[in-house]
Amino acid sequence: MNIKLEPLSVECTKKLFIFEKENRTFFETMVPSRGEDYYQYDRFLQSLNELLVEQERGEGNYFLIVNEVGVIVGRINLFNVRKHPSFSADLGYRVGKKYLRRGIASISLELLLGKVIVEHKKAEIRAKTTSHNIGSQKILEKHQFVRRVVKEKGVELNGHLFDFLEYYWKNY
Repeated sequence: MNIKLEPLSVECTKKLFIFEKENRTFFETMVPSRGEDYYQYDRFLQSLNELLVEQERGEGNYFLIVNEVGVIVGRINLFNVRKHPSFSADLGYRVGKKYLRRGIASISLELLLGKVIVEHKKAEIRAKTTSHNIGSQKILEKHQFVRRVVKEKGVELNGHLFDFLEYYWKNY
């Protein structure tokens, strides 16, 4: 599958809202819920606008993962961006359930890291995942992220406690 990263924009609102609603149940098996309000269109639009303001201020880089026919298959984001003394950010990504196991997350991360390397001489990116999200762990490790911190039973999902794993990547 050919994919590309498209910057988050207001033009994608309806398609992104549908993508998020269609994948809500699946996403909530891997990450904490965004809450009921997030799935109300007006609140979703407000949240999207907040991200766009952050992006405009340089505090976040938010991308849609889009396939060859323009369908949103996932998202990948850098948030909590800091640029001084060197670039640092937190990483988040999600791929829709019906697009799993096609290499989309891995390719997207490779594209994003390529952008970071081109734009910044020094950079550090942090990522978190849960102990039961083996796919995400493998993707991060494939791209030279190193696990440094484990918070035992650090996150509750659907009544189960999982370890919270933290990973770091540096290009210097």
